[in-house]
Amino acid sequence: MSKLLKILHLEDLSSDAEMAARVLRKAGIAGEILVVDDKDDFTRALKDFSPDIILSDHSLPSFDSHEALRIVKEKGIDVPFILVTATVSEEYAVNIIKDGASDYILKDRLQRLPNAISAAIEKNNLEAAGKLAAETLRSSERKYKLLFESNPMPMWMISKSTLDVIAVNEAAVIHYGYAKEEFLRMNAVDLRPDEDIPEFQEHIQKKNTGISKSRIWRHKKKDGTIIMVDIMAHDVLYEDIPARLVLANDVTVRLKADAEIERQRILQQKLIAETSIKVQEREREEIGKELHDNINQILATAKLYLDSSIKKEGQHTELLQKSKENIILAIEEIRKLSHTLVAPSLGDITLTKAIKELINNLHLATQLQIELSMTNYNENAVNNDIKLMIYRIIQEQVNNILKHSRAKNAIIQLSIKDELIYLTVEDDGIGFDSSKSYGGIGLRNINNRAGFYDGITRVISEPGKGCTLEVSIPVENAK
Repeated sequence: MSKLLKILHLEDLSSDAEMAARVLRKAGIAGEILVVDDKDDFTRALKDFSPDIILSDHSLPSFDSHEALRIVKEKGIDVPFILVTATVSEEYAVNIIKDGASDYILKDRLQRLPNAISAAIEKNNLEAAGKLAAETLRSSERKYKLLFESNPMPMWMISKSTLDVIAVNEAAVIHYGYAKEEFLRMNAVDLRPDEDIPEFQEHIQKKNTGISKSRIWRHKKKDGTIIMVDIMAHDVLYEDIPARLVLANDVTVRLKADAEIERQRILQQKLIAETSIKVQEREREEIGKELHDNINQILATAKLYLDSSIKKEGQHTELLQKSKENIILAIEEIRKLSHTLVAPSLGDITLTKAIKELINNLHLATQLQIELSMTNYNENAVNNDIKLMIYRIIQEQVNNILKHSRAKNAIIQLSIKDELIYLTVEDDGIGFDSSKSYGGIGLRNINNRAGFYDGITRVISEPGKGCTLEVSIPVENAK
C-alpha cells in the first residue's frame, strides 16, 4: 500500500494501541496514527484529522464502538470502520457489521489487521467508485429526462422489439392531440394512415442503428388531420429496454409553402413561355405580311413594267425575259417564305389540311419524303391554340431534320388516346447520342411550347439510327 494512511484509533489502553501500531509497521502499512480515548476527542478528530480509516475498541469509559459508528454515519463520513476489541459476542459483531462496520478483529489475532485494513480500503474505494458512477448516471438521466420532457419538439420512445410507445413528452401530447395515457397505449403504426402502414413495416424491417434521419412520413393526429413529419431516430436503452428515441419535426406548413413557391414558379415560366410564343407568332406574322403585302407587291409591279417593256422594246426581249423570270422566281420564294412564317388560319382549315399543305410545300423544295398518319385523331377535341402549337412543333422538328439529320424519309403521327394527344416525328437520318446534351434552340422552343400546356417531350436517338421526337399533351388542356 503506497499511500500514507491517516488512521484514527479509538483506544483507551496505550499498550493495545502500540501493539496495533507495531503490527501495521511490520506489515509495511505506513501511515499517521492518531489515538483518542473519549467521545469529544473522537468527534473533534473526525473533523480536524480527516481519517482514511477508523479502528475502534468496543468498550471505553462512557463510550463504545456502537456509539462511535453512529457518530461517523451521522456526519456522513464514508471511510472504513473496523472494530478491534479483546472480546465481543458474535451477535454483537454481526449487528455492528450490519450497521455499517467494515470488519471486526480480536486483539489476540492482530496479525489479521493489515489484511483487514487493505480489504476494507479496497472495498470502500470500489463502493465509492460505484456511487460516483451511479450518481453520474443519475445526473445524466436527470439531464436526459429534462431534455426529453421539456423539449419543444414532439418526442417519444418505442420498444425496438414491439414498436409500442413506452415514453412520450408533453410536446408530442399537445401536437398530436392524444392524452399521455392514450399515447402510451399506442403502437408506432397507429400514428400512420392505414395506406402507409405496409411501407412503414417494410422500412422498419431494415437494419436501423445509431442516429438516423428516416425520411418525411405522413402521420395522423387524433382528430384525423394528416401531417407531414421529418423523423429523426436514435437507439437508446430506456429502463433496460432497447428502445428507439424518435423526434418528429412537423414540416406540413413548410412543404405547402414550398409547393406554392414551385407552383408560382411554374406559372411564371408558363407566362414567360406564352408571352415568348405570342411575340414570336406576332413577329412571324408581321414579317410574313410585310413580305407578302409590301415587297411582293413591289416585285409584282416591277413584273408589270417588264411585261410592258418586252412588248415595246423587242430588241431587249431576251434580257427582259430573264429579268421577268427572276422576278417571278423571287415572288414565288417570298410567297413560300411568308407562308412558312405565317401559320395557316386554323380557324378556317383543319390542322390535318395545314400539315398536308406544309408537307406538299416541302416536297416541292426538298428531297425529304414525309408520310402523315393521323389515326384516332379528332379535330373537334383540340382548340386552335393547341393546333397552332402542334403545327409549329412539326414545322420546327422538320426544319431540324432538314438541317442536321441527312434523312431521306420521315413519318409524322398524330393521335388521341387515354386523354392524351400524342405527336411523333420520326426520321431515318444519322441520329445522335440523346443521352448527351441536345438542347439546341429548336428543341428548346419545342419544349417551351409543349410545356406551356403541361406537355412532355422526349427525344430518342442513337448514332446511325435516326431520331424520334415524342410529345404528349393532356386533352383537358386542349379544350
